[in-house]
Amino acid sequence: MSAPWKRLSLAALATAAMTGCSGTDFVSERPVDNPVPPLKAGVYRIEAVDVRPVATREVEPDYPPELGSILTGSAVVVFTVCADGKVADASVVEAADVLFGEAAVAAVRKWRFRPALVKGAPVDCRMTLPFIFTSPYGRLPQDGSVSDAPNGSPPDGSHQTTIEPR
Repeated sequence: MSAPWKRLSLAALATAAMTGCSGTDFVSERPVDNPVPPLKAGVYRIEAVDVRPVATREVEPDYPPELGSILTGSAVVVFTVCADGKVADASVVEAADVLFGEAAVAAVRKWRFRPALVKGAPVDCRMTLPFIFTSPYGRLPQDGSVSDAPNGSPPDGSHQTTIEPR
């Protein structure tokens, strides 16, 4: 085969291979790795408070439907628990995909806390929470094959949140 035909064949093969990757079933992860924002004035580090914040209302993040073919993912969110128990300044520090990060931030903004205390007084306090996501659209059985969840409903434990602050 002459050199021009080899190049043409390789170009056609590469085009065919890339065409298969452009379908809607292919999902590309877009990881997030952001620096932790600086601590604002008047906000305590979790290690500096006498009593740590305690979650009184937790909202589980929604699994991003666009990531249906990805079985698991994670996100780490940093935020301030204000003296009134509300969440402020939530941002993504790490995420397996930007959509996991966005879902985790949207959920944590709805959380409520008993605030941190210093010398008996409520104070603003920074916390970090990791979130683990498991796809409600499929699960990985023991044999490693993918199966659909019954009736499109998420399997038990489809979203897990660890409440331990870091």
